[in-house]
Amino acid sequence: MNYTKKINKYKMENNKIKCSSKEDKDIDAISYCGECKIYMCNKCEKFHKKLFSEHQVYNLDKSIEDIYTGFCKEFNHSNKLIFFCKNHNTLCCAACLCKIEKDGNGLHKDCDVCLIEDVKNEKKDKIESNIKYLEEISNNLNNSINDLKIIFERIIKNKEEIKLNIQKTFTIIRNILNNREDEVLLEVDKIFDNIYFDEKIIKQSEKLPNKVKSLLDKSKNIELKNDNLALFINECIEIEKNINDINKIDDIIKKCKNLGIQEIKFDDSEKTKLIEKIKIFGSILIENEKDFDSSILNNKNNKKLTICNWIKQKINKSQIKFEKIFTMSLNGNTNNDFHKYCDKKGPTLTLIKTKNNKIFGGFTPLDWEEGNNLLKIDKNNQTFIFSLDLMKKYDMMSKEKVAIYCSKENGPIFGASDFNIYSNMIKGVTYANKNTNFLSNNNLELTGGKGDHESLDIEDFEVFKIIY
Repeated sequence: MNYTKKINKYKMENNKIKCSSKEDKDIDAISYCGECKIYMCNKCEKFHKKLFSEHQVYNLDKSIEDIYTGFCKEFNHSNKLIFFCKNHNTLCCAACLCKIEKDGNGLHKDCDVCLIEDVKNEKKDKIESNIKYLEEISNNLNNSINDLKIIFERIIKNKEEIKLNIQKTFTIIRNILNNREDEVLLEVDKIFDNIYFDEKIIKQSEKLPNKVKSLLDKSKNIELKNDNLALFINECIEIEKNINDINKIDDIIKKCKNLGIQEIKFDDSEKTKLIEKIKIFGSILIENEKDFDSSILNNKNNKKLTICNWIKQKINKSQIKFEKIFTMSLNGNTNNDFHKYCDKKGPTLTLIKTKNNKIFGGFTPLDWEEGNNLLKIDKNNQTFIFSLDLMKKYDMMSKEKVAIYCSKENGPIFGASDFNIYSNMIKGVTYANKNTNFLSNNNLELTGGKGDHESLDIEDFEVFKIIY
């Protein structure tokens, strides 16, 4: 039974791999010896180390498939790994090279394959370059992780703020609708009462025939007695009052009959439009998307959002606004045009699009100005250069380095001359790939070029004032 099949059997039968020792076969294994090809529990591992200290032992907290045994892990293969496939950058066995591609054989029959000895030097050189690369990134890894945590904290905070704002907004709308409903219902009552008087008139009119009959009988039976004249007059007055009340009710009945049924309606002509608006009310917009009006980025909202986040992270602000102050194709293509529109504007974002569709630029909180070779330092270390094609941001490695270079003879210059737009800006831009003054690691890629310097023709160039 080959290695992979054996592992799968253990997984299926036990969910966890057990010790290979017969005495401890019910105990979970914690390690594997690639040379003895056995699984060991804690007790067996201690004994094994004493006898075979030179053997390669793997902890099983790793993925089983990652453990190296020296044998091929392909299904039904049990051969030693003595070949290397250059196409797939993987070790393989003789069965992998079989001309007949069947039952897992021949997976690399058409590949560029060599003996493992033939790639020893290549892999040795590669591991040395990988070590250098890992050493470079390890210094900044903790900072990157902390930055990532801060970003996610802000994202989560922003998410909760949005949800709370949505709830408050819809609560306000519901309250307004409920209040408006009460107002309209009350208005209906007032309108009908003004036209038809009170609805109590029905009940009053139903009592009217009996009241008239009772009053008639009372009138017929009233007697004038000289010894009680006051009583007679009082009864006459009461009859007259009742007749007045009867006449008022009768007038109302006649008026209502003459009015007939009035065509009073609830005007809901805007209902359909309102319902459609409600259905789409509350669109979620990417922050700053509306005011970040860039013809260079056009509908590239993901790249707009990336720039927003880069700037907000640098200046430690949750809200920023973009005000376009210069477009080369509209405002002119000379260094004088740039300084006319962009000098003394505070924090700015510079966007450049080349004729071969490369997009890059830079942000600085410092003022541009038409000075005489002014080298400006950014003490807060907020200036950065970026490439949107490579999605890379290059921070200043030291606040002592030159952030921007102001010259009346040129457009914007980041670093001492890390990228520089010519005085006649339509001629283009040049930037340094190596030996940069902006970065201490001397490795700047904006367009993917590999030369010491790259010179590119500009299609358009924009500058935005950043407000926060």
